[in-house]
Amino acid sequence: MPSPARVAVIGLAVALTAACGPDLAKQNFPRTTISASPAAGPVNDEAVSVANLRTIDTCALLDANTLAGLGKVDPHSADVFKLGECGVDVVDAGGKKISLDLQLADLAINAQVTGTIEGLPLEVNDDNGGCDAAAITDKSDSLAMTVHVNYPGGDACGAGRTALQEVLQRLHTNPPRVAQPAGSLVAVDFCTVVEDSTITGALGRGSKKSVYGLHGCSWSGGLASGYLEYDTALAPSTQDGDQIDLGGGLTGYQKLETNAGKRCTITWLHLPARDGRGEVVSFQYNNYHDDAGNDDACGKTQTVVKSLLPKLPRA
Repeated sequence: MPSPARVAVIGLAVALTAACGPDLAKQNFPRTTISASPAAGPVNDEAVSVANLRTIDTCALLDANTLAGLGKVDPHSADVFKLGECGVDVVDAGGKKISLDLQLADLAINAQVTGTIEGLPLEVNDDNGGCDAAAITDKSDSLAMTVHVNYPGGDACGAGRTALQEVLQRLHTNPPRVAQPAGSLVAVDFCTVVEDSTITGALGRGSKKSVYGLHGCSWSGGLASGYLEYDTALAPSTQDGDQIDLGGGLTGYQKLETNAGKRCTITWLHLPARDGRGEVVSFQYNNYHDDAGNDDACGKTQTVVKSLLPKLPRA
């Protein structure tokens, strides 16, 4: 699905304040201590579980206290891309800018595991002045916490490892949380709100569900695939599709695409906030098989959506 635009998320408090850091005249950032032996077995760290990370305020996590080892955080640079992802700029001891993009639940970068960081398997990918450092948080779903770094003239991978280590340490010591108003979906596990029988009926037998970022679920392996996700965004409108009645006074916006196979997406506003924004949910049905021409894609999408609505919290 397309990545959300880089927008400020309403309701997420960005607590980036100036603080006294290390002596920037003497160092850029400290060396991180990396174990040479990758951890065996599953990851058993509750601090990096999806359930815990769902409620973390990502931008507040990248504050002056967490990133003191890199330099001085620019408190005006915090940029929320989507729930669970934030970017921030840091100025090092020599005045060079380090741009960081943190994703709490990303797909593993599939680089070679080079050791461990805070007890988690570490992957690092050096890419022409930029670098991705990733701590594997769930081996079964190939999830990782990643830091992408741009650091012209500096050690991008060293900065990435330092930032990742400091973030992981902060997650174990009273990390900042997002606000959860009554009826909020922030803490909901979307893989639990749709019955397996409903998915089988809509997507076909053999559909396997898996976590989709922090706030979504995907199904694949059947006759079609499905994606259920949630974020804070502008409230949907007729620009997002045809207006439909989802029942209970709730309006949805349905869009059918038939360029290749059939894709139907229904989007709705779950909880309004301010400035025309709020908590927005969407379910997308994709069928690119040979039988797509006769498939009632939007009928099946409506079936899934209407089955899950009663399971969502309400204000």
